[in-house]
Amino acid sequence: MVEAEINNKENEEVEPNFDDPPGYNDPISDEELLGDVLRQEPLIDEYEENCLVVFGIPSVTKEKLAKLQTVMSKILNGINPNHVIEYPSSGDGSTKGCLFVEWENKETAQYALTVLNGYKLDKVHTFSAITIADMKNMPQPDENWEPPKPNEYANVGDLWSWMQNPRCRDQFSVQYENSAGPTVSIFWHVKGHEPEVAEDGSKPNWTESVFKWTPHGSYLATIHNRGIALWGGPKFQRYMRFEHLNVQYFDFSPCETYMVTYAPSNAKWDEDENCLQLWDVRTGEMRKGFSLYALTLRNELEGWPFFQWSHDDKFFACLKVPEKDKLEKQKKVNGIAVYDAETLQLVSNRYIVIENIRTFSWAPGGKNIIAYYSESTEQLPAEFGLISMPTGEKLRSARIYNVAEAQMFWQESGMRLAVHNLRYNKRTFKENGEVKFVGAMTSHIEIFELTGKKDVALMNLPLSEAFINFGWEPNGDKFCVLIGNQAKATPFVYRIDAMKHTPVCLGKLDAGVQLNTVSFAPQGGWLVVMACMSTGGNILFIDTNGQEAKRTSITEHPGFNKGYWDPTGRYFVSCCTVGCRVGADLGYRLYTFQGRELLRKNLERMMQFKWRPRPPVKLSEQKVKEIRKNLKTTSAKFDREDNEEKVKASQEVIDKRRKIMLAFDIIRKKNHALIEKQKDERKRLRNGVDTEADLQNEDLVEETITVALSTQKTLAVLSEEDERD
Repeated sequence: MVEAEINNKENEEVEPNFDDPPGYNDPISDEELLGDVLRQEPLIDEYEENCLVVFGIPSVTKEKLAKLQTVMSKILNGINPNHVIEYPSSGDGSTKGCLFVEWENKETAQYALTVLNGYKLDKVHTFSAITIADMKNMPQPDENWEPPKPNEYANVGDLWSWMQNPRCRDQFSVQYENSAGPTVSIFWHVKGHEPEVAEDGSKPNWTESVFKWTPHGSYLATIHNRGIALWGGPKFQRYMRFEHLNVQYFDFSPCETYMVTYAPSNAKWDEDENCLQLWDVRTGEMRKGFSLYALTLRNELEGWPFFQWSHDDKFFACLKVPEKDKLEKQKKVNGIAVYDAETLQLVSNRYIVIENIRTFSWAPGGKNIIAYYSESTEQLPAEFGLISMPTGEKLRSARIYNVAEAQMFWQESGMRLAVHNLRYNKRTFKENGEVKFVGAMTSHIEIFELTGKKDVALMNLPLSEAFINFGWEPNGDKFCVLIGNQAKATPFVYRIDAMKHTPVCLGKLDAGVQLNTVSFAPQGGWLVVMACMSTGGNILFIDTNGQEAKRTSITEHPGFNKGYWDPTGRYFVSCCTVGCRVGADLGYRLYTFQGRELLRKNLERMMQFKWRPRPPVKLSEQKVKEIRKNLKTTSAKFDREDNEEKVKASQEVIDKRRKIMLAFDIIRKKNHALIEKQKDERKRLRNGVDTEADLQNEDLVEETITVALSTQKTLAVLSEEDERD
C-alpha cells in the first residue's frame, strides 16, 4: 500500500512555478503589455458622469431660498423627478449662484445637460451646465501663462494679384524632380505657347511631401516636419506658419477660414489630446486640439479629411463616438457629432442619432444640409436622408431593403443629391462572418431635388447595366451616368425636367471602349468621360449644350491617372504622375474643351499637377444679361488680341533671329580680317605657293555624272525575226 502511494506521487505532474525569481525587475510595464485591456478598467468615480453642476441660477438670501427651490424643482422635475439637489451656500445662508444635481444614470444626465445648458430662466439669468467628470478633466491653467503677444503682420502684397492679369490667364502648379531635386513650380498658362514660370514661383525643396492650394486660391500650402507654411502674394512670400510636429495631413474649410492638421501619436496606447488641431488661418491661432481616441476609440486614422465642413464654415462634423455595451464591446456608430465652429461646442449640446450610419456629407452650396446613409440589417432597411442644420429637422428620407452598398453625389450648387444603391436578391454569411451575395444585383439612382420651396422631391432611375461612375453638371439640370463593364462602358446623359417624374435621356454615346470616370466642366455644358489608369487611356469629350448630347472628340493618353478642368472650363489636362501604370511617360497634356490637343509636356518623376482655384464671384442678373448681350463684341475683341499676340510672338522670333545673324556677321568679319592678315605668312610657309588662289578655267575638267533615281525592268519589243526564231 505504501509502495503504491509512492508510485502515484512519482507519476503526478509537478505544477510549474510562474513566480518571478527574487530581485527580478520586469522591463515591460503593464501599460505597454496590457494597454488595450487597462483602457477598459472601470473607474471608481464613474458616478461623476451622473452629476451636473448648473451655473447661472439666481443668488438669493436665506429667506428667498424656498422660492428658488420651488422654481428649480419644477424645472428639474420636468426632466426627471428622480434626482437629488444640493445648493451650496455661504456663511450667511445665501446661495452662490450654482447648484449640484445627481441623476439616476448617465443617459438621464446627458439629456438634462442638453436641456439645462443655455436654458433661459429670465432676461438676466441663463443657465450653463457641465458634468463633474468633464469639469475634473479640464486642464489646469499654466502657472506661467502670459497674455499672447500680437504677431507681426506679414505683408506679402496683394493676395489676389494673380486674378488681375490683363490677359485673364490662369495659373497652375506642378511638382516634379530635376537636377536641383524635388521642385514645385507655378506657371502662367499662355494659350498656344509654352507655359511661363511666375515670378519667384519655382523653388527646389519647397515642400517635404505634397502641396495644396487653399479652396479660393489665396495661398499655397506646403508641408514640413515642423508644421504647415502658407505662401501668397505676387512673389509667393511666406504668410503664416503653423507648428505641428510630424504633421502628416492637413485640410482647409471651404471658405479658407480654418485649417485642420493631423500628426499620429508616437505611443501605441497613450492618448494624444492634440493629434488633431484646428487652426484659424488668418491669425495662426490654434483654436482647439482633439484626441483621435476620444472621437473614435482608435489611435489609427481611417480616412481623411476627418472633419466634414459646411459650405459657409459655420459647422464641422464627424461620426459620433461609438458606444459600448455592458461587456465593454464596441457597438456600431449611431450618429453624427456636429460642432459650431465659433463656440467649438456640440450644436444644441446633443448628437444627431442615426442607427447604423455608414457615411454622411454636407451640401457643397445653398443651405446647410447633411445627407446620410445608414446600412440595412436583417430587420431594418437601408436609409438615405437629408437633415437641415442647425435645427436637426429631417427634410426627407428613403428606406430601401436589400441594399448591398451605396454612394452619394452632391451637385455643386447643393440643389440636388444623387444616391447610387446596389440591391441584391439574397445574401448568406460565411463561417468567418463575411457576407456573400447570391444571384443578380441591380443598380438604381435615387435623386433628391431641393429646388422646391417646401417639399423635397424624390425620383428613381433604374440602370440597365452595372454602375461605374456619376457626375452632375455643377449648376445646371443635367447629369451623366456611366454604366457597363471593364471592357466596354456607355455614358448616358440625362436632363431633369420639372414637368416630368423621371429624367429625360439626352443621349446614349456608345464609345465601345473602357471608361471609368465622369467630369463636367466647372461652368457646365461640356463633359469629359475618361479611362484613368488604363492601357488605352481614352478621353471622350462631349457637348451637352444642345437638345442631344454629341461627342466632339476622342483622344488617347496611355496610362494617365488624373484629369482636371481649369477653373474656367476652357481647358482640360490629363496627367501621368508617379504611381500610374508602368511604362507610362510622366507628364501632362493640355486640351481645349472640345478635345484639341494644345500642349504635351514630359516631366521626370512628376508627382502633382493642380490648377490654381478662383474665388467665387457672384454677379448680379443685370451684369450677366449685359455680358451675354455684348458677348459677340467681347469675343471679337479677344480674338483680335489673340491674333495680335500671335503676330507679336512671330515678330519676336524674327527679331531674335536677326540679332543672332548680326552677331554671326560680326564674328565672321573679324575672322576674315584675321585670315587676310596672316595670308603672307601662310604663303611663305608653303614655299611661295598660294593655295588659296582662284583656280583657272583651263585647269578644270568638266565631267557629267548621271545618277538613276529609280530602276525598273521592262520587256524590250522584239523584231519580226526574233519573233520567228
